[in-house]
Amino acid sequence: MRNNVLIIEDDKELAHTLKDFFEENTLRVWHAASGEEGLSLYHKEKPDLIVLDVILPHKSGFDVIAEIRDKDIATPIIMMTGTEFDENSQVKGFKHGAINYVQKPILPQVLLAQIKNLLALPPDLLQYKIGGMTIRLHAQYVEFDAKSYKLREKDIQILSFLLARRNQAVDREILLKQIWKDDRTYNNSQLDSAMSRIRKVLEKYPALAIHTIYGSGYMLTDKI
Repeated sequence: MRNNVLIIEDDKELAHTLKDFFEENTLRVWHAASGEEGLSLYHKEKPDLIVLDVILPHKSGFDVIAEIRDKDIATPIIMMTGTEFDENSQVKGFKHGAINYVQKPILPQVLLAQIKNLLALPPDLLQYKIGGMTIRLHAQYVEFDAKSYKLREKDIQILSFLLARRNQAVDREILLKQIWKDDRTYNNSQLDSAMSRIRKVLEKYPALAIHTIYGSGYMLTDKI
């Protein structure tokens, strides 16, 4: 089971409270008090999950997540803040690839439950439960309950990215940068083709749909 967590938080009292509580509950935890230290520990320790404060000295949480997401779209990152919780800040966090964006004060028990849920799956299998349906994503195919459909690797990455951000708008540029590592316009046709293949599968499951948001990107919604 994966259990390695990096906390990047300059409030030492909060960080130590979370670290002690998480370690009492079987997690292995590193703590960094600045963005630079956090990035250094991230590269050195390769944590399974990151809890990231928004307001940090010298390098903000947004800077940190942007640098990580340039090369790594898989590691779950939970952002937290005491002050930057307006709509624009939340949207910015999700656009950068945060799996959640939470407001302080933090309830350690709630945060631990979310962390353990995210870490419970093996790294080579992503699973989502939506209503009574189980969706499992493998390298080149997706399972809806017991029925599987072949998709390309980048299709799976896109579907996973959207499922993890269900009911949230995701910009095309973010998908291009996260999946292809390149948001230049010539990759747009590849993204369009991938969306077409994914939507063809989802047509069989009307509870799920990917909507195009004009001038922005996409949103995967569920009606369950």
